[in-house]
Amino acid sequence: MNLRWMPCLLVCAVMHADALSDLRGALARLNGQEPVKANLVYQFWSQQGDDKQPVVTEGRANSQVEDGPQGLKICWNRSLIQTAAQEARAKALDPEKKTPTRRAIEGVKAIDVAEYLNGSDELLRTLDQAQLIEEKAETWQGRPARLLSLKVTPRLGQRDKKYVKELEATAKIWIGADGLPLASETQVHMKGRALLVISFEQNQKQEYRYVRAGNRLVVVHHVDESSGSGGGEKGQTKTVVDLSLI
Repeated sequence: MNLRWMPCLLVCAVMHADALSDLRGALARLNGQEPVKANLVYQFWSQQGDDKQPVVTEGRANSQVEDGPQGLKICWNRSLIQTAAQEARAKALDPEKKTPTRRAIEGVKAIDVAEYLNGSDELLRTLDQAQLIEEKAETWQGRPARLLSLKVTPRLGQRDKKYVKELEATAKIWIGADGLPLASETQVHMKGRALLVISFEQNQKQEYRYVRAGNRLVVVHHVDESSGSGGGEKGQTKTVVDLSLI
């Protein structure tokens, strides 16, 4: 080994370590204790089945969400709940009827809303499984930023390890001048085999945009796209969540 390169390698390693440490420190300081309220719009689209007879479903639901001393609140408009009830009655009479409003309401999960209103937690979990590959200056929507490119190594349980044969995950995080994330993107590719004979493949891409609200990092835009195949079936899903702070 050429020892002349050793100082350069050490400097690069320290710079990478500092970049992740600085980001972790900035996220840890946003403890999410101040009250926050937002309007939330959830939209979904899915296509299941083979190419000849795909089943497409889409829907949308609006709610108001709030987090504060009294805990997390998700408020639904009464007319929206009535629409969901009507869909359920119609499906009971005709199983082929779709229930888009009901599915959209079911898609808004309390734990997801809590993490939207305190986006630091999810990012910190990602960093715990990540290795910094590259850091460079870049612009994000016309604003100066630093782009961190990461290799992510998700931890699998013993059961999942039996089935997953190939797993690749990467992440990108755009950091603003204040040291806080402006946006992030993750991509996961997975292949495996279940029950010895059924091969499966899955791809997922997620995009996030953030704003600071007091001592919170709030997710104001989240796109989750996934596709998969297995057992002769294919499927695609896409959800889009937008939050507008009040």
